[in-house]
Formats: sequence, structure tokens, C-alpha cells
Amino acid sequence: MKVRAIGKDNKHRQKFMPAGSDLKGLFGLTSLNKNDKAVVITEGEFDAMAVYQETGIPAVSLPNGANHLPIQFLPFFDKFERIYLWLDADEVGRNAAEKFALKLGSKRTLIIDSRLKDPDGPKDANDALRMGKDFK
Repeated sequence: MKVRAIGKDNKHRQKFMPAGSDLKGLFGLTSLNKNDKAVVITEGEFDAMAVYQETGIPAVSLPNGANHLPIQFLPFFDKFERIYLWLDADEVGRNAAEKFALKLGSKRTLIIDSRLKDPDGPKDANDALRMGKDFK
């Protein structure tokens, strides 16, 4: 569980419970089954929920946004044959996705950029859901 104070100025005031978990703060673990071969990594919790709701593909979100893929998470992702990175379609998200793809293995990682063909398209998976975009 991630507990966060209200407002962007208080974003730094967050904590993860239970303390001490190797996957502390990785939201969406309950969407995974032990036999899953694919996973989507998103920047936020609402994005992970939108992906799972619309596709049925397990989705997890990073605990601290686009700039942080904790090294202790890397072994967890080893079991997946395909990893989709759907971070925000902004400069920070794109740069992070490229960096994470190298860490996770570029041959099995696909980056989803929801603004690649349409600069006015959704910023992320949650926006895509709210805009009624097709996830398939």
C-alpha cells in the first residue's frame, strides 16, 4: 500500500506498507498470476488499473513515477517474456521508457507511446480510457 499526502507539494510525504518488502510500492501485483508471460509497466496506479481493465494484461505501476525503476525489481521482471512500458507520453516518460527498456532487455520490451501518431492523443493509459480509445 502506498500512503501519500494530498497535493503535488506533498508528494515527497509518502510511505509504503508493509515496510521491508522487496517489491515495496509496486502497485498491481494482485493482477498477476504465476504463469503470466507478459506485463505492462505504467507510471501511475490509475494507468495500471486502466490497462488491466481494458486488456486483461497484468499491469503494475512504478512506486515513484517515471524516474525510478528500483534495481531490486529487476529480478521480479525476469520471468516475463514480453514487457510493455506505457509511461506518460512526455519527454520524461519517453526518456525513462528508453532507459528502462535497456535495463529490462530491449528484445522483450515494447514501448507504448500514445502520442506517436497523434500529438493530441492521450498522455497515458488512464487518459486513453477516459477518452474512449481502443487499447487493442
